[in-house]
Amino acid sequence: MPASSSSRTRSRPKPPPAPEAPLAAEVLSRPGPFGAAVAASGVPPWHYWPAVALAALLSGLSYALLLRPGVNLAAEAARAGGQAAQFTPPLLTHVGNAFGNVFLTVLTFGVMWGLGRLATKAASPSPAVPVPQVFAATFTLPILLNVLVLALIFLTPATAWALDAGQVAAAQGQPLLLQRAALAAAAQTPAALALIAASLLGTAAQCVLAVRALRGLTPRAVWVGLLALLPALGLQLLGLAPLLLARAAS
Repeated sequence: MPASSSSRTRSRPKPPPAPEAPLAAEVLSRPGPFGAAVAASGVPPWHYWPAVALAALLSGLSYALLLRPGVNLAAEAARAGGQAAQFTPPLLTHVGNAFGNVFLTVLTFGVMWGLGRLATKAASPSPAVPVPQVFAATFTLPILLNVLVLALIFLTPATAWALDAGQVAAAQGQPLLLQRAALAAAAQTPAALALIAASLLGTAAQCVLAVRALRGLTPRAVWVGLLALLPALGLQLLGLAPLLLARAAS
């Protein structure tokens, strides 16, 4: 009997392996099947975090490069006027501009994750609904949009950021006034408009993709998107506030 029992144990078929997780970019072309495939694969919440990290880095780089001419102009004016010691070094300003948008992008993902889980908790108390995985994968869209924004920044001629003689005279050599004037000029460039549109419309599109991906997994998929949408848009508006205010004032 022991030998027979051990032979039955050896002959018992192994359970089939879990299917492989789909690529993050697949959420853009087939969100419904993507959500089902992610749920079936059982991947951990951090599986698609590289997409969030890359989107955050590109967002910070886009914003810093857009404001770079104004920061450099103000730094040159400070050096010419002997005020360099009282002015923040341009490298630190560039890093600060980039880090601010990196932080807001990561915070946006955290808000999407937290509020998305909150929306599904009533109908699906178990963690089986892959809310963080789906939202993380949707950050492939900001990656593509920020690549386009970066291309537009590099294709924009330097004259688009240049200040005219009247703006330079009005600043009276003050670095901060020059920086504000340069920010107003940068806010009028096509690259700035593209960055604003990519940030706001891209965030809304991410929530739509998440709803479509989760629709077959939870009856509260629409609430997932709605709860995440407004706070996420608020964070994007916070990051874009200097550009939006400069654009409105000029």
